[in-house]
Amino acid sequence: MHFSIAFSIALAANSPAPQTIRAETLYRMNLHPMAAPKPALRYLLLPELKEMTPGNPIEGYLQCLLDQDFTAQNEQLTRAALKLVDRAARMEKPDWQILTKTKTDGFSLLLPDVQKMRLLAAGLQERFRAEIAQGRFDDAIATAKTMFAMSRHLSEHPTLIADLVAVAIAYIAIGPLQEMLEQQGCPNLYWALTNLPNPLISLDKGIEGERLLFQGELSDLDDAVPLTPAQLKKVIEHIDRIRDIDPKSSKNKTQAWLEARIKDQALLASARKRLVEYGIPEVRLRKFPAEQLLLLDEKRNSEVERDEFMKLMNLPTWEAMELGDRLKLSYEKNKPLFGPLGNTLHKVRFAQARLEQRIALLRHIEAIRLHAAGHKGQLPAKLSDIAVPLPVDPFTGKPFHYSVEGTTAHLRGSPPKGYESTAVYNLHYEITIANRNP
Repeated sequence: MHFSIAFSIALAANSPAPQTIRAETLYRMNLHPMAAPKPALRYLLLPELKEMTPGNPIEGYLQCLLDQDFTAQNEQLTRAALKLVDRAARMEKPDWQILTKTKTDGFSLLLPDVQKMRLLAAGLQERFRAEIAQGRFDDAIATAKTMFAMSRHLSEHPTLIADLVAVAIAYIAIGPLQEMLEQQGCPNLYWALTNLPNPLISLDKGIEGERLLFQGELSDLDDAVPLTPAQLKKVIEHIDRIRDIDPKSSKNKTQAWLEARIKDQALLASARKRLVEYGIPEVRLRKFPAEQLLLLDEKRNSEVERDEFMKLMNLPTWEAMELGDRLKLSYEKNKPLFGPLGNTLHKVRFAQARLEQRIALLRHIEAIRLHAAGHKGQLPAKLSDIAVPLPVDPFTGKPFHYSVEGTTAHLRGSPPKGYESTAVYNLHYEITIANRNP
């Protein structure tokens, strides 16, 4: 497989690809026709139930990180360490044992164990490539199972940061997996890819965790009793520290934000009304200092903002992105105190969708190998000629761009809006068939 990042222009008049110059990531693949295995699910890309054992895989991963030095040039130690990872990936009940700290530590929650999982993935990727080079495809598929299982276990961590690492580890696995599909004798993995969960990395736990982190961060902003001046000062200083985390956040201090609003009686009345509707008794609110009232209303507003994004996260990507872009514009205009908290969600959803798109493209690659195996090594003239179902492009909800020029097929994914000139969001596969029959 040849890989490059280049600037290209779609010139074919009958090609559905955009007729614009853009940066792209180009993969050149020379494929060997291969029919589906029998039975069809002989190969899978996640551990099967018959491989599973009782236990918590997270403890296994972390023990491996504690026991092994991945900078040491000791092949035996590395091989032994990765066997421990294989075993952990086949345990059934992941538990990161961090829920209590998520409720109390807020955005200061430390996650060194999550980031170190990349070390395990790097070691597995090296082994994956060695197995492919030696033609040990069954062993290579077993390594792919370990890596995808690790990424799924990371998605059980209640933070979006862990979700990003999960996506990154899945991507680390995708590279050698794609390289393997080009090797002569590699089994066809169309049905293995098709039977992966979609999406592979769920954001559900991370999204729920973000709600907990925000609540923990503002736990001192009480809605039960009036705050003293000293308590208010402490809360305001803490909010300033939260806002400083975001470089795009307004540089105005929270106290200045409050002073610009505190004398506006109509604004205070509106804030009190919203908080009553939120469920706080009016008789209690009338005892609160104006600063506490405004901050509670802004906290409520941030929860509303957050949920406007969160409610979109399980929609198909093309729908979630379009609606999310409208929300971003609205928040940038309104400039809420805590900033558009949905920005983080938007970025993580983009990363998840990139992975979805890459897996969908690999399904197409394997579908082309299936077609070639049943048609004397010929490329399909169009995607509708392929007999098996094909996924849509997650970023558009429409079929991928496909065209044939001579003996070369071109398969392209569409970028999300605003990323038309970003190479990693413009994937282009140039596909030829090895030993093609005339």
